[in-house]
Amino acid sequence: MWEDYLEQATATIMNKYHKRRAQAKIRQQLLSVWAEQVGDGGDTFQAMQTAMAALGDPRDMAVKLAEPLRQQRGWLWLVSVAQLLAGLGLLAASFRTDSLADMALGRVLTAWGFFSTSLNSFHHSGLKQNIRLAMRNWRFSLSHMAWAQGIVVMATAAVSGILAAVLCSLPWAVVPNTVFHPVAVSDSLGLVLFGTAAWAPWWLFRKRLLTTFREITWQIWAALTATAVYTVLLVWNGSFVPPPLFNWQPELFVLGSFVSFFASLRIFAFFLSIKERIEPWSDDEIRSAI
Repeated sequence: MWEDYLEQATATIMNKYHKRRAQAKIRQQLLSVWAEQVGDGGDTFQAMQTAMAALGDPRDMAVKLAEPLRQQRGWLWLVSVAQLLAGLGLLAASFRTDSLADMALGRVLTAWGFFSTSLNSFHHSGLKQNIRLAMRNWRFSLSHMAWAQGIVVMATAAVSGILAAVLCSLPWAVVPNTVFHPVAVSDSLGLVLFGTAAWAPWWLFRKRLLTTFREITWQIWAALTATAVYTVLLVWNGSFVPPPLFNWQPELFVLGSFVSFFASLRIFAFFLSIKERIEPWSDDEIRSAI
């Protein structure tokens, strides 16, 4: 009898693993009420009915279980649109200023923003509700994490920004001109070093930050922190600027590095969530839904 109830309560969860986990937690609550009723001498069948009545309408539960993830998807869509608008803005500015740097970065941001916005809009049903849920979260998830863990998040992001500034400038100093196509070698090595800078600190502290990676809002905060540190270092010391970016203005570093850090965090979070089986909601959110 509980199978239909569990299916209705988790109908909004598309991920099969997450769905099984949610059903297991809801079943645990049902069994707790059932055991209490049977222990008091109640009928077994009636105790099952009482347990379902105690937990409430499964359709209402399904709506509550979907809210945390839908809110995160709303933020992801908003960030994608912001990247698209930033790219279009840079392209428009490049036509007025004849800046090749603006045009190059604008093309990349526009292409990536269009791709990510299209991808995040693919499941268009409920998109407006996702955005409303995201905008309702006016504190931007700052209240969902203990300050101690929040400090670890910001510190890890700052280390990532520092490593990116230091490491990405090295290839142009160590790759000699005698190497076949030194520009290609330096650029390739720079991408590898950026990946190291963007992922190594998070991998090092992953045990303390697992709950962070289930929330896109904290990925945004981390990307913003890494971007701020990286940009300040490049503006403060020009030797940190890779030669291909010598004519970039600070605002270009802000836009380009944010997109890079955020994309790298999204990729890292995806693989880490698979490896560690990170759920899209916490136990407290499951209990509040029940």
